[in-house]
Amino acid sequence: MKEQIQELTNNCLNCYAKPCSQKGCPLSNDIPTFIKYTKEGKLEEAYQTLLKTTVLGSVCGRICPHQKQCEGSCVRGIKGEPVSIGKIESYVFDMAIQNGYDKNIKKETTLQGKKVAVIGGGPAGLTASHFLARSGAQVTIFEKYNTLGGILRHGIPEFRLERKTLDNTIESILKIGIEVKYNQELGKDIELKDLQKEYDAIFLAFGANIPRKMMLEGEELAGVYGGNTLLEKKEHPDYTNKKVAIIGGRKCSYGLC
Repeated sequence: MKEQIQELTNNCLNCYAKPCSQKGCPLSNDIPTFIKYTKEGKLEEAYQTLLKTTVLGSVCGRICPHQKQCEGSCVRGIKGEPVSIGKIESYVFDMAIQNGYDKNIKKETTLQGKKVAVIGGGPAGLTASHFLARSGAQVTIFEKYNTLGGILRHGIPEFRLERKTLDNTIESILKIGIEVKYNQELGKDIELKDLQKEYDAIFLAFGANIPRKMMLEGEELAGVYGGNTLLEKKEHPDYTNKKVAIIGGRKCSYGLC
């Protein structure tokens, strides 16, 4: 793997304009710099570079639509194959976790003394919690399930994102000192008015995991299911000897095949 990654990093031109970062990456990850460090064998420096903008490198490196984002903006892709940015990113984070680089993250004192409640332990909640904790805040995540991950766990099949990778990533994020309270659903087990008395700020990160309607006649009939509902709740009907029509070819179909 190390030799393969080294070969991939050699393809990067370290462009001055950084279109992969400035245009292609929603997080504005400093892609040329972290690839340069990786090429030089400085994995901790590469990790620290990415850590300025993301804590989900192992996950994003595997499931992000790179062809439409960073790799789609890569100069190399104009006349040939773009740099395999996703593979390099996931490698850097995997090695960082494996080698314990995540233990060396320094906290700041910007938000020291502040308490923040984060509702939801999905990608948004985990990311916000980590950056808040790094700034010195005392962070507590309230998660309605008994596991963290949100859409990453309940909306993406394991063959696309191994649960071991997700679990390792979450464990790495929490290492900085984040409290988690499981089986706490907003409006059922906890109320905003009560949290406001104890916390200086509340970050709502419970997502919007509601299937999008197509506004077609018959959509509300029995036997018609939303993909998100099936993936999250795993309440599937019996498909034996049944004909199934799947509208769309992304998350839902992956989970049903």
